[in-house]
Amino acid sequence: MAIEAILFDLGKVLVDFDLLPMLEKLTACCSKPADLEHLMRDAELLHRFESGQMSNAQYYEHVCSATGLNMEPAAFWSAVESIFAPGLIVSESLLESLSARYPLILVSNTNEVHARYIQANYRIFDYFRHKVLSFEVRSVKPDRRIYEKAIELSGRRPGELFFTDDRPENVEAARQLGIHAHRFISEADLVVALREAGVEVGDVVHRDPFGLQP
Repeated sequence: MAIEAILFDLGKVLVDFDLLPMLEKLTACCSKPADLEHLMRDAELLHRFESGQMSNAQYYEHVCSATGLNMEPAAFWSAVESIFAPGLIVSESLLESLSARYPLILVSNTNEVHARYIQANYRIFDYFRHKVLSFEVRSVKPDRRIYEKAIELSGRRPGELFFTDDRPENVEAARQLGIHAHRFISEADLVVALREAGVEVGDVVHRDPFGLQP
């Protein structure tokens, strides 16, 4: 069965992130720094926020109340946005080449603030025909409903979709639905997997992230 559409995760696939810059900014205004770091890494709280069960205001108020954080909302959200690294993990040349041949669909666990920041500071959303964002569809990977929404929007059968994500549980959930899924490690590795799946990748100029090549 030929691949007819390609699905991408966002964080750690297209854009890198690191919680430490955010934690440093928040800790400086917090009376309970140990509680704050634990809370900002709490999977249950993150799930509620990224699934749309908590509004931005509710999330902010909860963090302030639980950790003694004394920070204005604008400064808080600026700190939350600071997790993202500049540049892309996957090159725009690959996204441009693929989007010229296939509909691309973004399937991401994220929140409204991060999605808005990505749209304002990177060009990647321009390459995607559809965006399936967890806070909008109220479903977080590896829950099957977020994949079913992507399948619906694609207008293709699961076996005609290629999906890449850095988390093994998200890859496995996609496979359980019949999607051709690949665990993301690097752009070069992804290109190999795409070609093995019969995807026409085209001529892609790979970036050297370590600057070792002339």
